[in-house]
Amino acid sequence: MLCKFEKTIFQSSNGYCVFCYQTQDVTVPDAARSKFHHDNKIHITAVGYHLPATNTVDVELQGTWQPSKYGLQLAVDHFETIAPQDNAGLIAYLSSGCIKGIGPGTAKAIVARFGTSTMDILENNPEALLSVKGIAKAKLEKIKRSYQETHELRDLTAYLAPYGVTMKKIAKIHEEFGKTSYEIVKRDPFQLCRIRGFGFLTVDAIARKTKVSLRNPLRYSGAIHYCLEEARSSGHLYLPKDELLSKCYELLNKDFDPAVVPMSDIEYALNSEVQHNSIYNEKGRIYLTFERKCEVKAAKRIVSMLLNNNTPTIPDIRAEIVKSEAQMPYQLAPSQRSAVELCLEAPIAIMTGGPGVGKTSTLRVILDIYHRLFPKHEILLTAPTGKASRRMSEQTGFPASTLHSAMGIQCDEDIEEKNPDFLSADFVVVDECSMVDMRLAYALFERLKPGVKLLFVGDPDQLPAVGPGNVLREMIRSQMVPTAMLDTVFRQASNSRIALNAYAVNHNDTHLQYGDDFIMQDAIDGDDAAGQVMKCFFEEVDRHGLENVQILSPFRRRGAVCADNLNQAIREMINPKRAGVNEIKCGTKVFREGDRIIQTRNSEAASNGDVGVIDAIRVDEDGEPQIEITLVDGRELLYTGDDMEYVDLSYCISIHKSQGAEFPTVIIPLLKEHYVMLRRNLLYTAISRAKSKVVIIGQRQAVFTAIHKCDVDKRNTVLADRIIAYYERETQRRAV
Repeated sequence: MLCKFEKTIFQSSNGYCVFCYQTQDVTVPDAARSKFHHDNKIHITAVGYHLPATNTVDVELQGTWQPSKYGLQLAVDHFETIAPQDNAGLIAYLSSGCIKGIGPGTAKAIVARFGTSTMDILENNPEALLSVKGIAKAKLEKIKRSYQETHELRDLTAYLAPYGVTMKKIAKIHEEFGKTSYEIVKRDPFQLCRIRGFGFLTVDAIARKTKVSLRNPLRYSGAIHYCLEEARSSGHLYLPKDELLSKCYELLNKDFDPAVVPMSDIEYALNSEVQHNSIYNEKGRIYLTFERKCEVKAAKRIVSMLLNNNTPTIPDIRAEIVKSEAQMPYQLAPSQRSAVELCLEAPIAIMTGGPGVGKTSTLRVILDIYHRLFPKHEILLTAPTGKASRRMSEQTGFPASTLHSAMGIQCDEDIEEKNPDFLSADFVVVDECSMVDMRLAYALFERLKPGVKLLFVGDPDQLPAVGPGNVLREMIRSQMVPTAMLDTVFRQASNSRIALNAYAVNHNDTHLQYGDDFIMQDAIDGDDAAGQVMKCFFEEVDRHGLENVQILSPFRRRGAVCADNLNQAIREMINPKRAGVNEIKCGTKVFREGDRIIQTRNSEAASNGDVGVIDAIRVDEDGEPQIEITLVDGRELLYTGDDMEYVDLSYCISIHKSQGAEFPTVIIPLLKEHYVMLRRNLLYTAISRAKSKVVIIGQRQAVFTAIHKCDVDKRNTVLADRIIAYYERETQRRAV
């Protein structure tokens, strides 16, 4: 049926569309014709995935009529865009953004040169576009790639979109299999398991629909790796063999009675994966091979540093501490002086303690002494996030960077790089190291040059790393890495309710103290809490300014008080849509000039956790969006639409994302519906982000649940055991 797009009724983040189209096809059933239009045209509702949403072209829709509570709707299973035949239509089509690299000016120039032959040129002789002013080879390649992908990916997109396969992953399939992608996916979908990051559940759903054999070895392999990746995303480096086999059996036979895959097949597949070195079986602990490598190599390097102490000695550390104290506006507590001595004497050490105990003040003295005695030595200060590294630099007076930028890492593929370059630093300090996962720790140890001095600074009672492992806690648990524990509170006054309550939470004590600096507001449910959070937020902003108030939510995407929902509601009040203020839609997110934002992944331009403001949104001559952003540290960045995939609004952020930051006032929604996230370290981390005031809005039972629930140690890792075993083995070898 030949149609033209009219309007969007609904469009979801996974590409599912409910669009209104106009057609002249008289075969449309009466029940499918819209009753809300009073012209002589036929209006229908079509549903499908990634349907064309431009009225500059005609669309041929194919599908079946399906009933719904809104009447008959056309469920589209295939569509074809039909380019216009006149010059004005061609210009409108090319300018619509459907082909990257062609903006309004370029579209006019192309049509002026080729007229109604334009589409034939694009299809059969794109090199001729080089004769158009403004199109050089680089732009031509962009146009060709976009046009080719638009056509080749159409059928693949229509086939895979119902399974939630994103356009980015569809592009990966096309890159892997080329023009044969569509046929391969239909004939043997388990080939998709070869593509990094492709979810087993998606592939298995496609396979079940196409009714290919479910006893395919690739299916078994996919299930094994899926279960291990799921464990990894939960913080585990391995799964016990019996647990892994049980999970795979349940996964492969789900919805089948009797089972279609016997346990013997899965055990055989597991052994085969071990033989091919894609997984590792170590005494019944099943690792993804690279995860084990990270744990083993890190443990061995820690032991090597402990046994090969090449760091320079300081004859009289106590005298040096006195010299540094004379230049500081404070005197160290006894535990701080002991920490300075230990951290300067050991080749690898840990300095730890709760919020406000003076870790940064102690570090300033350590750095002052080291820099004064060894002025030619290079010092590198690092932290897992941009905000933590900036705070570190501000408070110590030394330059600091993120771990990722210091090591030249942006993604896991970079971590797996063989023979990486050594860091040139002689003394490396890692702050907020509770956020360092096993992979990042491995990457750091691999890049440290021989004889380097290494100091970890952090609080093991905060939330563990998002990635697998529990590096800081395991190093402390081993009792092999010298550790200084600070115990005197300095950040707030000794009678501060924030400090006292953080201590109480951490010691399983529900008798919190309330007052002007620590407030509990009761809420009936999520909607009630959301209203109170917003009211409190605006009251605090009026008193202290927008930059001094931060909402911290347990969830990013679930419930009335999740970060996404609160961000949208607050943004519409602080920065509503209005004339003269540009905005842009990136996927399901809408950004507006004046929005307060946060970077959610590391990139070349910004670090995970960087915050800033959108200054301007515009479109360049090729129709590509350009977003000007100024970060809080003054850096000015220019983002494309694709760059905004890893940007969110930041009026409310997740508690996990707040690690490494401090805010004068924090507002924490906490409800019983957050049960899956309620942990002692979650509440402790949220409270300890505040310098002056904490407001908890929610249900007291949720607070009590969080305080009593402590399973932070329950991660499958044996880093501590490896450190102990390797140390004993090496000392015995040297004693022989």
